Formats: sequence, C-alpha cells, structure tokens
Amino acid sequence: MMKIHLVNVSDVDESMRMQLRMWRNSDAVSPFFLLDQVTEDQHGAWLERNIRGDDALACVIYADRIPLGLVYLPWFDRAARRGEIGIYLYDRGFRELRPASAAYARMMELAAEELGLEKLCARILDDNAASIRFHERMGFAHAPEEDGECWKNGEKKRVLMYVKTL
Repeated sequence: MMKIHLVNVSDVDESMRMQLRMWRNSDAVSPFFLLDQVTEDQHGAWLERNIRGDDALACVIYADRIPLGLVYLPWFDRAARRGEIGIYLYDRGFRELRPASAAYARMMELAAEELGLEKLCARILDDNAASIRFHERMGFAHAPEEDGECWKNGEKKRVLMYVKTL
C-alpha cells in the first residue's frame, strides 16, 4: 500500500519547484484558486517565503515517490496563533488513497505542534462545492462574518471563510 508523506519545498529540487507553478497554473488547478495565473516572479517570491519558513510553509504531497500536489500555509502568525491553510492535488489518480485528507491532517499537526497555531482558516470560492464538503469533513466550520470577495478572471466572486480550532 502506498504511503502519503509531505516534503518541504526547501527540500525538493529546482525542477519540482518549477513543476509546482505549472501545476498551479494548469486547467486542473487554477480555476479553484482565488487568484488568476501566477507569474514566474510571483512564484519565485512565493518560493523564497516558503523556503525561509518564517511566516509561510509549503510541502509537496507524495504517494511514496510520486508527487501529487501541494499542501501549504500561505501565511501564519505565531503571535496571534492563527494561519491559513490550502491544498491542491494535480494528480487525481490516487483518490482511493485519500491523499488530500492525509496531507491536510499532517499539515494541521505541524501547524499545531511545531508552529504553535491554534486556529486555521481556509478561503474557498463559493462555487467550489467539493472543497466546501472536504473542509467540513476535516472539521472546519463556515464563518460567514468573515466571508469576502475576490476578482477572478475579471469577474467578482464570493469567497467563503471556513475555520477550525486545532
């Protein structure tokens, strides 16, 4: 049986780091993000923040040696003990393993145990029913008072906020 594990972006090679941008901008992943396409410069700045690890953390999700996607804390604040969590799977051929659930659970453990965070939030486009169901299964609750909006492909979209106490 394959095992799901996480590898920090600081520990993967340059080709894997560049692959993450291609996955993020792909038709399989990009529609579910709040932002449009990520430029090379934006990706480089994102990588630098995550490699430093002061206020962001990203890990490639592997099923044994096969990279499937990314789970990440795009920001966290140790003093406030709060952060944001996100995930994407590029390779969806491993659904029976439930890699998203395993990766999310591991990242929540890291957030609580190693970073001392007490609360995580997830921002979800309101038309992403699969992500809403996933977050509810993972113990997140909708916090409507924190909902917002974003611009996606020139269109204003509603963004739902889901939160979980660790």
